[in-house]
Amino acid sequence: MDLMAYVPHFADAPNIELIPVIQHVCEQPKEQDELENHIKGNSIRSKVRRWFLRQRVLSRKHPLTRWWLKSTYTVNYEISRHIKSYPFMIHPFSSFRIVWESLMTVFTFVALLVIPVSITFYFEIYDNWYIINDVMNIVFMCDIVMWFFTGYYDYRTKVIVLNPRIVALEYIKNYFLIDFMTVLPIGIIDFVIPNSKWYCTTLNMMKILRIRNIIVYSRRLHNVYRMNYQLYKILEMCTITVLCVHWAGCLEYYVPMSVAHLSTLSNDSWIKTAYFLNKKTRTKRYLVCLNRAITSLVRSAHYLNMKTTEDIILNLILTIIGFLGFMYLLTQFSHLMTTFHITIKRHLKIIQQLQEYMRYKELPHSLQRRLLIFYRYRNKKGFERNAKIINEVSPYLREKLILHNYLRLISSVKLFKYLPETVVAQLASVLHSEIFMTGDDIIKAGTRIESLYFIACGTVAVYTSTGKEICHLEDGSYFGEMALVMESEHSIATVVAVETCELNVLDRTNFRRHISPYPDLLNRLQIVALEHLEKSLSLKEAYNLDTPSGPRYINISSIQGRRK
Repeated sequence: MDLMAYVPHFADAPNIELIPVIQHVCEQPKEQDELENHIKGNSIRSKVRRWFLRQRVLSRKHPLTRWWLKSTYTVNYEISRHIKSYPFMIHPFSSFRIVWESLMTVFTFVALLVIPVSITFYFEIYDNWYIINDVMNIVFMCDIVMWFFTGYYDYRTKVIVLNPRIVALEYIKNYFLIDFMTVLPIGIIDFVIPNSKWYCTTLNMMKILRIRNIIVYSRRLHNVYRMNYQLYKILEMCTITVLCVHWAGCLEYYVPMSVAHLSTLSNDSWIKTAYFLNKKTRTKRYLVCLNRAITSLVRSAHYLNMKTTEDIILNLILTIIGFLGFMYLLTQFSHLMTTFHITIKRHLKIIQQLQEYMRYKELPHSLQRRLLIFYRYRNKKGFERNAKIINEVSPYLREKLILHNYLRLISSVKLFKYLPETVVAQLASVLHSEIFMTGDDIIKAGTRIESLYFIACGTVAVYTSTGKEICHLEDGSYFGEMALVMESEHSIATVVAVETCELNVLDRTNFRRHISPYPDLLNRLQIVALEHLEKSLSLKEAYNLDTPSGPRYINISSIQGRRK
Protein backbone atom coordinates (compact mmCIF):
# COMPACT_ATOMS: atom_id res chain seq x y z
CA MET A 1 0.00 0.00 0.00
CA ASP A 2 1.29 3.43 -0.95
CA LEU A 3 1.35 5.47 2.24
CA MET A 4 1.76 8.74 0.37
CA ALA A 5 -1.83 8.38 -0.87
CA TYR A 6 -2.90 9.23 2.67
CA VAL A 7 -0.51 12.18 3.14
CA PRO A 8 -0.99 15.73 1.80
CA HIS A 9 1.92 17.06 -0.27
CA PHE A 10 4.30 19.44 1.38
CA ALA A 11 7.79 20.70 0.64
CA ASP A 12 10.64 19.66 2.95
CA ALA A 13 13.42 21.74 1.33
CA PRO A 14 15.60 23.11 4.18
CA ASN A 15 16.63 26.45 2.65
CA ILE A 16 13.39 27.64 1.11
CA GLU A 17 12.47 31.26 1.75
CA LEU A 18 9.71 31.63 4.31
CA ILE A 19 6.58 33.36 2.99
CA PRO A 20 4.18 35.07 5.40
CA VAL A 21 1.15 32.84 5.96
CA ILE A 22 -2.31 34.36 6.20
CA GLN A 23 -4.01 33.14 9.33
CA HIS A 24 -7.77 32.91 9.45
CA VAL A 25 -8.91 35.54 11.91
CA CYS A 26 -12.59 35.96 11.19
CA GLU A 27 -13.60 39.63 11.02
CA GLN A 28 -17.26 38.96 10.36
CA PRO A 29 -19.66 39.59 13.23
CA LYS A 30 -20.33 36.66 15.49
CA GLU A 31 -23.37 34.67 14.46
CA GLN A 32 -26.34 35.24 16.70
CA ASP A 33 -27.75 32.35 18.63
CA GLU A 34 -30.98 31.19 16.97
CA LEU A 35 -32.42 30.28 20.36
CA GLU A 36 -31.82 33.80 21.65
CA ASN A 37 -33.78 35.21 18.72
CA HIS A 38 -36.59 32.67 19.08
CA ILE A 39 -37.06 33.06 22.84
CA LYS A 40 -36.02 36.52 23.95
CA GLY A 41 -35.61 37.85 27.45
CA ASN A 42 -33.48 37.20 30.53
CA SER A 43 -36.22 36.11 32.90
CA ILE A 44 -36.05 32.72 34.60
CA ARG A 45 -38.97 31.51 32.50
CA SER A 46 -37.21 32.50 29.25
CA LYS A 47 -33.96 30.84 30.33
CA VAL A 48 -35.77 27.63 31.26
CA ARG A 49 -37.61 27.60 27.91
CA ARG A 50 -34.35 28.15 26.03
CA TRP A 51 -32.71 25.33 27.98
CA PHE A 52 -35.48 22.89 27.12
CA LEU A 53 -35.41 23.97 23.49
CA ARG A 54 -31.63 23.59 23.37
CA GLN A 55 -31.97 19.98 24.54
CA ARG A 56 -34.43 19.24 21.71
CA VAL A 57 -32.59 20.82 18.79
CA LEU A 58 -29.60 19.42 16.95
CA SER A 59 -26.53 19.00 19.16
CA ARG A 60 -23.24 20.05 17.56
CA LYS A 61 -21.42 17.55 19.80
CA HIS A 62 -23.52 14.59 18.70
CA PRO A 63 -21.21 12.16 16.81
CA LEU A 64 -23.79 11.59 14.07
CA THR A 65 -24.07 15.33 13.43
CA ARG A 66 -20.71 15.50 11.65
CA TRP A 67 -21.38 12.19 9.94
CA TRP A 68 -24.64 13.17 8.22
CA LEU A 69 -24.33 16.99 8.32
CA LYS A 70 -20.86 17.45 6.97
CA SER A 71 -20.15 21.14 7.52
CA THR A 72 -20.86 24.09 9.77
CA TYR A 73 -23.18 25.60 7.17
CA THR A 74 -25.49 22.56 7.04
CA VAL A 75 -25.49 22.31 10.86
CA ASN A 76 -26.53 25.97 11.20
CA TYR A 77 -29.20 25.56 8.55
CA GLU A 78 -30.61 22.45 10.27
CA ILE A 79 -30.82 24.22 13.63
CA SER A 80 -32.51 27.24 12.04
CA ARG A 81 -34.99 25.06 10.15
CA HIS A 82 -35.88 23.12 13.29
CA ILE A 83 -36.47 26.20 15.44
CA LYS A 84 -38.46 28.15 12.87
CA SER A 85 -40.62 25.36 11.45
CA TYR A 86 -40.86 22.56 14.05
CA PRO A 87 -39.97 23.97 17.49
CA PHE A 88 -42.00 21.33 19.37
CA MET A 89 -40.35 18.34 17.68
CA ILE A 90 -37.31 16.49 19.02
CA HIS A 91 -34.31 16.22 16.74
CA PRO A 92 -32.92 12.67 16.38
CA PHE A 93 -29.39 14.04 16.95
CA SER A 94 -30.27 16.08 20.03
CA SER A 95 -28.87 15.83 23.54
CA PHE A 96 -32.27 14.81 24.87
CA ARG A 97 -32.40 11.75 22.62
CA ILE A 98 -29.01 10.60 23.87
CA VAL A 99 -30.17 10.77 27.48
CA TRP A 100 -33.60 9.30 26.76
CA GLU A 101 -32.30 6.39 24.69
CA SER A 102 -29.64 5.60 27.29
CA LEU A 103 -32.19 5.54 30.12
CA MET A 104 -34.73 3.55 28.10
CA THR A 105 -32.12 0.95 27.14
CA VAL A 106 -31.22 0.32 30.78
CA PHE A 107 -34.83 0.50 31.99
CA THR A 108 -36.12 -1.88 29.30
CA PHE A 109 -33.37 -4.40 29.99
CA VAL A 110 -34.14 -4.36 33.72
CA ALA A 111 -37.89 -4.52 32.99
CA LEU A 112 -37.47 -7.60 30.80
CA LEU A 113 -35.60 -9.26 33.66
CA VAL A 114 -38.27 -8.39 36.24
CA ILE A 115 -41.41 -9.06 34.17
CA PRO A 116 -41.11 -12.87 33.77
CA VAL A 117 -40.21 -13.27 37.44
CA SER A 118 -43.18 -11.20 38.57
CA ILE A 119 -45.48 -13.13 36.21
CA THR A 120 -44.11 -16.51 37.28
CA PHE A 121 -44.73 -15.86 40.96
CA TYR A 122 -48.01 -14.10 40.22
CA PHE A 123 -49.93 -16.30 42.61
CA GLU A 124 -47.72 -15.20 45.50
CA ILE A 125 -47.07 -11.50 44.78
CA TYR A 126 -50.06 -10.49 42.69
CA ASP A 127 -50.55 -7.09 44.37
CA ASN A 128 -46.89 -6.15 43.89
CA TRP A 129 -47.08 -7.34 40.29
CA TYR A 130 -49.87 -4.86 39.58
CA ILE A 131 -47.73 -1.99 40.88
CA ILE A 132 -44.70 -3.12 38.86
CA ASN A 133 -46.81 -3.49 35.71
CA ASP A 134 -48.36 -0.01 36.09
CA VAL A 135 -44.95 1.64 36.49
CA MET A 136 -43.61 -0.13 33.39
CA ASN A 137 -46.67 0.75 31.35
CA ILE A 138 -46.33 4.44 32.24
CA VAL A 139 -42.68 4.53 31.17
CA PHE A 140 -43.29 2.56 27.98
CA MET A 141 -46.25 4.80 27.13
CA CYS A 142 -43.98 7.85 27.50
CA ASP A 143 -41.56 6.18 25.09
CA ILE A 144 -44.35 5.72 22.54
CA VAL A 145 -45.28 9.40 22.87
CA MET A 146 -41.63 10.36 22.35
CA TRP A 147 -41.56 8.43 19.08
CA PHE A 148 -44.43 10.59 17.77
CA PHE A 149 -42.44 13.76 18.51
CA THR A 150 -39.00 12.61 17.40
CA GLY A 151 -37.78 13.13 13.85
CA TYR A 152 -35.82 10.57 11.91
CA TYR A 153 -33.12 10.41 9.27
CA ASP A 154 -34.46 9.19 5.94
CA TYR A 155 -31.69 7.10 4.37
CA ARG A 156 -33.46 7.09 1.00
CA THR A 157 -33.73 10.84 0.54
CA LYS A 158 -30.82 11.64 2.92
CA VAL A 159 -32.76 14.32 4.79
CA ILE A 160 -33.84 14.65 8.41
CA VAL A 161 -37.64 14.53 8.62
CA LEU A 162 -39.18 16.70 11.36
CA ASN A 163 -42.68 17.16 9.94
CA PRO A 164 -44.97 15.81 12.74
CA ARG A 165 -47.50 14.37 10.30
CA ILE A 166 -44.90 12.43 8.33
CA VAL A 167 -43.16 11.28 11.53
CA ALA A 168 -46.45 10.01 13.01
CA LEU A 169 -47.46 8.17 9.82
CA GLU A 170 -44.03 6.54 9.56
CA TYR A 171 -44.16 5.33 13.17
CA ILE A 172 -47.76 4.06 12.90
CA LYS A 173 -46.94 2.24 9.68
CA ASN A 174 -43.90 0.46 11.15
CA TYR A 175 -43.65 -0.16 14.89
CA PHE A 176 -46.56 1.50 16.68
CA LEU A 177 -48.67 -1.69 16.86
CA ILE A 178 -45.77 -3.69 18.28
CA ASP A 179 -45.03 -1.08 20.93
CA PHE A 180 -48.71 -0.66 21.80
CA MET A 181 -49.08 -4.39 22.45
CA THR A 182 -46.52 -4.03 25.25
CA VAL A 183 -48.68 -1.46 27.10
CA LEU A 184 -52.06 -3.17 26.97
CA PRO A 185 -54.41 -1.81 29.67
CA ILE A 186 -54.26 -4.90 31.90
CA GLY A 187 -55.99 -3.15 34.81
CA ILE A 188 -58.97 -2.13 32.68
CA ILE A 189 -59.30 -5.64 31.24
CA ASP A 190 -59.23 -7.11 34.74
CA PHE A 191 -61.88 -4.61 35.89
CA VAL A 192 -64.22 -5.18 32.92
CA ILE A 193 -63.89 -8.99 32.71
CA PRO A 194 -64.41 -10.79 36.05
CA ASN A 195 -61.95 -13.52 37.08
CA SER A 196 -59.45 -12.56 34.36
CA LYS A 197 -56.39 -12.05 36.52
CA TRP A 198 -54.57 -15.05 35.15
CA TYR A 199 -55.32 -14.03 31.56
CA CYS A 200 -54.05 -10.53 32.28
CA THR A 201 -50.71 -11.88 33.47
CA THR A 202 -50.44 -13.95 30.30
CA LEU A 203 -51.11 -10.89 28.13
CA ASN A 204 -48.36 -9.05 29.99
CA MET A 205 -45.84 -11.40 28.40
CA MET A 206 -46.21 -9.34 25.24
CA LYS A 207 -43.59 -7.05 26.78
CA ILE A 208 -40.95 -9.42 25.42
CA LEU A 209 -41.48 -7.50 22.15
CA ARG A 210 -39.66 -4.62 23.84
CA ILE A 211 -36.42 -6.40 23.04
CA ARG A 212 -36.69 -4.64 19.66
CA ASN A 213 -36.31 -1.28 21.40
CA ILE A 214 -33.17 -2.45 23.18
CA ILE A 215 -31.61 -3.44 19.87
CA VAL A 216 -32.65 -0.20 18.12
CA TYR A 217 -31.45 2.06 20.93
CA SER A 218 -28.18 0.19 21.45
CA ARG A 219 -27.34 0.43 17.75
CA ARG A 220 -27.68 4.19 17.93
CA LEU A 221 -25.83 4.57 21.21
CA HIS A 222 -22.78 2.59 20.15
CA ASN A 223 -21.98 5.44 17.70
CA VAL A 224 -22.82 8.10 20.28
CA TYR A 225 -20.45 6.70 22.89
CA ARG A 226 -17.85 5.77 20.27
CA MET A 227 -17.99 2.14 21.29
CA ASN A 228 -15.87 -0.32 19.37
CA TYR A 229 -18.00 -2.22 16.86
CA GLN A 230 -16.75 -5.62 17.97
CA LEU A 231 -17.40 -4.86 21.63
CA TYR A 232 -20.89 -3.62 20.78
CA LYS A 233 -21.75 -6.81 18.88
CA ILE A 234 -20.53 -8.94 21.77
CA LEU A 235 -22.68 -6.98 24.24
CA GLU A 236 -25.68 -7.23 21.91
CA MET A 237 -25.36 -11.02 21.58
CA CYS A 238 -24.89 -11.41 25.33
CA THR A 239 -27.96 -9.25 26.07
CA ILE A 240 -30.22 -11.23 23.71
CA THR A 241 -28.90 -14.55 25.03
CA VAL A 242 -29.36 -13.60 28.69
CA LEU A 243 -32.92 -12.39 28.15
CA CYS A 244 -33.94 -15.45 26.12
CA VAL A 245 -32.49 -17.91 28.64
CA HIS A 246 -34.04 -15.97 31.55
CA TRP A 247 -37.51 -15.98 29.97
CA ALA A 248 -37.20 -19.67 29.08
CA GLY A 249 -36.33 -20.48 32.71
CA CYS A 250 -39.37 -18.59 33.99
CA LEU A 251 -41.64 -20.31 31.46
CA GLU A 252 -40.51 -23.70 32.74
CA TYR A 253 -42.34 -22.90 35.99
CA TYR A 254 -45.11 -20.67 34.65
CA VAL A 255 -46.53 -23.17 32.13
CA PRO A 256 -47.28 -25.96 34.66
CA MET A 257 -48.54 -23.36 37.16
CA SER A 258 -50.94 -22.10 34.49
CA VAL A 259 -52.18 -25.66 33.93
CA ALA A 260 -52.65 -25.97 37.69
CA HIS A 261 -54.71 -22.78 37.64
CA LEU A 262 -57.02 -24.44 35.11
CA SER A 263 -57.28 -27.46 37.49
CA THR A 264 -55.88 -29.88 34.89
CA LEU A 265 -52.37 -30.38 36.28
CA SER A 266 -51.34 -34.04 36.48
CA ASN A 267 -49.56 -35.54 39.44
CA ASP A 268 -46.79 -36.55 37.02
CA SER A 269 -45.83 -32.90 36.44
CA TRP A 270 -42.24 -32.18 37.33
CA ILE A 271 -43.22 -29.33 39.69
CA LYS A 272 -44.90 -31.93 41.92
CA THR A 273 -41.80 -34.05 42.26
CA ALA A 274 -40.12 -34.32 45.65
CA TYR A 275 -36.93 -32.82 44.23
CA PHE A 276 -38.67 -29.56 43.29
CA LEU A 277 -40.94 -29.39 46.35
CA ASN A 278 -37.86 -29.53 48.59
CA LYS A 279 -36.70 -26.22 47.13
CA LYS A 280 -38.33 -23.83 49.58
CA THR A 281 -36.96 -20.48 48.36
CA ARG A 282 -37.74 -18.74 45.07
CA THR A 283 -34.04 -18.49 44.23
CA LYS A 284 -33.56 -22.26 44.45
CA ARG A 285 -36.69 -22.92 42.40
CA TYR A 286 -35.56 -20.41 39.79
CA LEU A 287 -32.18 -22.15 39.48
CA VAL A 288 -33.89 -25.49 38.92
CA CYS A 289 -36.10 -23.93 36.23
CA LEU A 290 -33.10 -22.27 34.64
CA ASN A 291 -31.28 -25.61 34.51
CA ARG A 292 -34.23 -27.28 32.76
CA ALA A 293 -34.49 -24.38 30.27
CA ILE A 294 -30.81 -24.49 29.34
CA THR A 295 -30.99 -28.28 28.96
CA SER A 296 -33.89 -27.88 26.51
CA LEU A 297 -32.25 -25.01 24.61
CA VAL A 298 -29.08 -27.04 23.98
CA ARG A 299 -31.24 -29.94 22.74
CA SER A 300 -30.56 -32.30 25.63
CA ALA A 301 -34.18 -32.59 26.75
CA HIS A 302 -34.00 -36.41 26.88
CA TYR A 303 -32.23 -35.99 30.23
CA LEU A 304 -35.33 -34.34 31.71
CA ASN A 305 -38.29 -35.98 33.39
CA MET A 306 -41.17 -35.16 31.02
CA LYS A 307 -44.41 -37.10 31.47
CA THR A 308 -47.08 -34.46 30.91
CA THR A 309 -48.25 -32.94 27.64
CA GLU A 310 -47.44 -29.35 28.62
CA ASP A 311 -43.86 -30.29 29.56
CA ILE A 312 -43.31 -32.09 26.28
CA ILE A 313 -44.73 -29.26 24.16
CA LEU A 314 -42.79 -26.55 26.03
CA ASN A 315 -39.48 -28.37 25.79
CA LEU A 316 -40.10 -29.09 22.11
CA ILE A 317 -40.60 -25.37 21.50
CA LEU A 318 -37.49 -24.47 23.52
CA THR A 319 -35.46 -27.04 21.58
CA ILE A 320 -36.43 -25.41 18.27
CA ILE A 321 -35.73 -21.92 19.66
CA GLY A 322 -32.38 -23.13 20.96
CA PHE A 323 -31.41 -24.46 17.52
CA LEU A 324 -32.38 -21.19 15.82
CA GLY A 325 -30.54 -19.23 18.51
CA PHE A 326 -27.42 -21.32 18.02
CA MET A 327 -27.49 -20.61 14.26
CA TYR A 328 -27.94 -16.89 14.98
CA LEU A 329 -25.01 -16.79 17.41
CA LEU A 330 -22.82 -18.79 15.03
CA THR A 331 -23.59 -16.41 12.15
CA GLN A 332 -22.99 -13.32 14.27
CA PHE A 333 -19.78 -14.73 15.70
CA SER A 334 -18.43 -15.61 12.23
CA HIS A 335 -19.25 -12.11 10.96
CA LEU A 336 -17.68 -10.59 14.06
CA MET A 337 -14.45 -12.52 13.64
CA THR A 338 -14.26 -11.53 9.98
CA THR A 339 -14.73 -7.82 10.64
CA PHE A 340 -12.44 -7.95 13.65
CA HIS A 341 -9.65 -9.54 11.63
CA ILE A 342 -10.00 -7.21 8.65
CA THR A 343 -10.33 -4.04 10.74
CA ILE A 344 -7.44 -4.80 13.04
CA LYS A 345 -5.16 -5.88 10.22
CA ARG A 346 -5.90 -2.83 8.08
CA HIS A 347 -5.66 -0.24 10.84
CA LEU A 348 -2.55 -1.70 12.41
CA LYS A 349 -0.76 -1.84 9.08
CA ILE A 350 -1.58 1.75 8.10
CA ILE A 351 -0.93 3.21 11.55
CA GLN A 352 2.36 1.37 11.76
CA GLN A 353 3.43 2.71 8.36
CA LEU A 354 2.35 6.22 9.31
CA GLN A 355 4.28 6.12 12.60
CA GLU A 356 7.39 4.78 10.89
CA TYR A 357 7.15 7.51 8.25
CA MET A 358 6.78 10.30 10.83
CA ARG A 359 9.60 8.92 12.94
CA TYR A 360 11.92 8.55 9.93
CA LYS A 361 11.22 12.13 8.79
CA GLU A 362 11.50 13.44 12.38
CA LEU A 363 8.36 15.48 11.89
CA PRO A 364 7.36 18.01 14.58
CA HIS A 365 4.48 17.16 16.88
CA SER A 366 2.10 19.70 15.28
CA LEU A 367 2.64 18.21 11.82
CA GLN A 368 2.18 14.67 13.15
CA ARG A 369 -1.15 15.70 14.65
CA ARG A 370 -2.29 17.20 11.33
CA LEU A 371 -1.35 14.00 9.50
CA LEU A 372 -3.39 11.91 11.93
CA ILE A 373 -6.40 14.24 11.54
CA PHE A 374 -6.00 14.02 7.76
CA TYR A 375 -5.94 10.22 7.84
CA ARG A 376 -8.97 9.98 10.13
CA TYR A 377 -11.00 12.28 7.88
CA ARG A 378 -9.97 10.40 4.75
CA ASN A 379 -10.74 7.06 6.38
CA LYS A 380 -14.15 8.27 7.62
CA LYS A 381 -15.11 9.47 4.15
CA GLY A 382 -14.04 6.16 2.61
CA PHE A 383 -12.14 7.61 -0.38
CA GLU A 384 -10.45 4.30 -1.25
CA ARG A 385 -13.73 2.40 -0.95
CA ASN A 386 -15.53 4.86 -3.24
CA ALA A 387 -12.78 4.76 -5.85
CA LYS A 388 -12.69 0.96 -5.77
CA ILE A 389 -16.45 0.66 -6.24
CA ILE A 390 -16.55 3.16 -9.11
CA ASN A 391 -13.63 1.45 -10.88
CA GLU A 392 -15.08 -2.06 -10.58
CA VAL A 393 -18.71 -1.51 -11.64
CA SER A 394 -19.93 -1.63 -15.23
CA PRO A 395 -19.53 1.48 -17.43
CA TYR A 396 -23.29 2.18 -17.24
CA LEU A 397 -23.33 2.04 -13.43
CA ARG A 398 -20.11 4.05 -13.26
CA GLU A 399 -21.68 6.86 -15.31
CA LYS A 400 -24.82 6.84 -13.13
CA LEU A 401 -22.79 6.94 -9.90
CA ILE A 402 -20.58 9.77 -11.12
CA LEU A 403 -23.54 11.82 -12.33
CA HIS A 404 -25.33 11.28 -9.02
CA ASN A 405 -22.26 12.41 -7.06
CA TYR A 406 -21.25 15.44 -9.10
CA LEU A 407 -24.03 16.54 -11.44
CA ARG A 408 -25.62 18.82 -8.82
CA LEU A 409 -22.33 20.67 -8.38
CA ILE A 410 -21.60 20.98 -12.09
CA SER A 411 -25.12 22.13 -12.92
CA SER A 412 -24.73 25.04 -10.49
CA VAL A 413 -22.05 26.62 -12.74
CA LYS A 414 -23.82 28.96 -15.15
CA LEU A 415 -21.01 28.63 -17.69
CA PHE A 416 -21.67 24.89 -18.07
CA LYS A 417 -25.28 25.43 -19.11
CA TYR A 418 -23.93 26.18 -22.59
CA LEU A 419 -22.16 22.82 -22.87
CA PRO A 420 -23.64 19.70 -24.51
CA GLU A 421 -24.95 17.10 -22.07
CA THR A 422 -22.33 14.58 -23.20
CA VAL A 423 -19.55 17.03 -22.35
CA VAL A 424 -21.05 17.71 -18.91
CA ALA A 425 -21.13 13.97 -18.22
CA GLN A 426 -17.50 13.66 -19.32
CA LEU A 427 -16.46 16.56 -17.10
CA ALA A 428 -18.15 14.89 -14.12
CA SER A 429 -16.07 11.76 -14.72
CA VAL A 430 -12.76 13.66 -14.45
CA LEU A 431 -13.53 15.48 -11.22
CA HIS A 432 -11.32 14.43 -8.34
CA SER A 433 -11.51 15.13 -4.61
CA GLU A 434 -8.91 16.89 -2.50
CA ILE A 435 -8.84 17.38 1.27
CA PHE A 436 -7.61 20.64 2.81
CA MET A 437 -6.95 20.95 6.53
CA THR A 438 -7.82 23.94 8.67
CA GLY A 439 -5.56 26.86 7.72
CA ASP A 440 -4.38 25.37 4.40
CA ASP A 441 -4.02 27.77 1.46
CA ILE A 442 -6.13 26.54 -1.46
CA ILE A 443 -5.25 29.46 -3.77
CA LYS A 444 -2.76 32.27 -3.10
CA ALA A 445 -3.13 35.80 -4.40
CA GLY A 446 -0.91 36.43 -7.41
CA THR A 447 -0.57 32.77 -8.39
CA ARG A 448 -1.94 31.27 -11.58
CA ILE A 449 -5.34 29.59 -11.30
CA GLU A 450 -5.34 26.16 -12.91
CA SER A 451 -8.64 24.63 -11.78
CA LEU A 452 -12.28 25.11 -10.87
CA TYR A 453 -13.02 24.23 -7.23
CA PHE A 454 -16.36 22.98 -5.90
CA ILE A 455 -16.89 22.92 -2.13
CA ALA A 456 -18.41 19.51 -1.42
CA CYS A 457 -18.38 20.13 2.34
CA GLY A 458 -16.64 22.63 4.56
CA THR A 459 -16.05 26.37 4.73
CA VAL A 460 -13.37 28.52 3.09
CA ALA A 461 -12.47 32.17 3.66
CA VAL A 462 -11.59 34.63 0.88
CA TYR A 463 -8.93 37.31 1.52
CA THR A 464 -7.62 40.21 -0.51
CA SER A 465 -3.96 40.34 -1.46
CA THR A 466 -3.37 42.54 1.59
CA GLY A 467 -4.75 39.89 3.93
CA LYS A 468 -8.17 41.44 4.58
CA GLU A 469 -10.98 38.94 4.91
CA ILE A 470 -13.85 39.37 2.47
CA CYS A 471 -16.36 36.57 2.97
CA HIS A 472 -16.95 32.86 3.53
CA LEU A 473 -17.91 30.30 0.90
CA GLU A 474 -19.65 27.14 2.07
CA ASP A 475 -21.22 23.90 0.80
CA GLY A 476 -22.21 24.04 -2.87
CA SER A 477 -20.18 27.18 -3.64
CA TYR A 478 -17.41 27.27 -6.23
CA PHE A 479 -14.55 29.49 -7.37
CA GLY A 480 -11.94 29.57 -10.14
CA GLU A 481 -14.45 29.33 -13.00
CA MET A 482 -12.62 31.80 -15.26
CA ALA A 483 -9.44 29.74 -15.22
CA LEU A 484 -11.08 27.12 -17.46
CA VAL A 485 -11.79 29.41 -20.41
CA MET A 486 -9.31 32.29 -20.07
CA GLU A 487 -5.57 32.09 -20.62
CA SER A 488 -3.01 32.75 -17.89
CA GLU A 489 -5.49 33.72 -15.20
CA HIS A 490 -4.02 34.89 -11.90
CA SER A 491 -5.87 35.12 -8.62
CA ILE A 492 -6.46 38.49 -6.95
CA ALA A 493 -7.53 36.76 -3.73
CA THR A 494 -6.29 34.13 -1.30
CA VAL A 495 -8.62 31.27 -0.40
CA VAL A 496 -7.99 29.53 2.94
CA ALA A 497 -9.74 26.52 4.50
CA VAL A 498 -11.58 27.53 7.68
CA GLU A 499 -12.26 23.90 8.64
CA THR A 500 -11.41 20.52 7.19
CA CYS A 501 -12.81 20.75 3.66
CA GLU A 502 -13.47 18.34 0.83
CA LEU A 503 -13.17 20.05 -2.55
CA ASN A 504 -13.97 18.59 -5.96
CA VAL A 505 -11.47 19.87 -8.52
CA LEU A 506 -11.80 20.20 -12.30
CA ASP A 507 -8.45 20.88 -13.99
CA ARG A 508 -8.07 23.20 -16.97
CA THR A 509 -6.31 20.46 -18.98
CA ASN A 510 -9.20 18.02 -18.63
CA PHE A 511 -11.73 20.74 -19.42
CA ARG A 512 -9.95 21.80 -22.61
CA ARG A 513 -9.52 18.19 -23.71
CA HIS A 514 -13.24 17.41 -23.51
CA ILE A 515 -14.38 20.55 -25.35
CA SER A 516 -11.71 20.22 -28.07
CA PRO A 517 -14.09 18.34 -30.45
CA TYR A 518 -16.14 21.57 -30.62
CA PRO A 519 -13.81 24.17 -32.26
CA ASP A 520 -15.98 27.27 -31.75
CA LEU A 521 -17.16 26.33 -28.27
CA LEU A 522 -14.20 27.85 -26.41
CA ASN A 523 -14.64 31.25 -28.06
CA ARG A 524 -18.33 31.17 -27.27
CA LEU A 525 -17.63 30.29 -23.64
CA GLN A 526 -15.14 33.16 -23.32
CA ILE A 527 -17.79 35.63 -24.52
CA VAL A 528 -20.38 34.15 -22.14
CA ALA A 529 -17.85 34.29 -19.29
CA LEU A 530 -17.28 37.99 -19.83
CA GLU A 531 -21.02 38.61 -19.87
CA HIS A 532 -21.54 36.68 -16.67
CA LEU A 533 -18.63 38.48 -15.09
CA GLU A 534 -20.61 41.71 -15.24
CA LYS A 535 -23.32 40.14 -13.09
CA SER A 536 -21.07 38.21 -10.68
CA LEU A 537 -19.87 39.60 -7.36
CA SER A 538 -16.49 41.25 -7.22
CA LEU A 539 -14.39 41.18 -4.06
CA LYS A 540 -15.51 44.68 -3.14
CA GLU A 541 -19.19 43.84 -3.62
CA ALA A 542 -18.85 40.63 -1.60
CA TYR A 543 -17.22 42.55 1.23
CA ASN A 544 -20.13 45.00 1.39
CA LEU A 545 -22.72 42.22 1.22
CA ASP A 546 -24.75 42.21 4.44
CA THR A 547 -26.52 38.83 4.52
CA PRO A 548 -26.41 36.05 7.13
CA SER A 549 -25.25 33.52 4.55
CA GLY A 550 -22.30 34.10 2.26
CA PRO A 551 -22.42 34.28 -1.56
CA ARG A 552 -22.41 31.13 -3.67
CA TYR A 553 -19.82 32.51 -6.11
CA ILE A 554 -17.52 35.50 -6.41
CA ASN A 555 -14.92 36.31 -9.02
CA ILE A 556 -11.33 35.92 -7.80
CA SER A 557 -9.77 36.20 -11.26
CA SER A 558 -7.58 39.09 -12.36
CA ILE A 559 -9.51 39.34 -15.64
CA GLN A 560 -11.90 41.84 -14.10
CA GLY A 561 -9.06 44.23 -13.34
CA ARG A 562 -7.60 43.91 -16.86
CA ARG A 563 -11.00 44.34 -18.52
CA LYS A 564 -11.50 47.65 -16.79
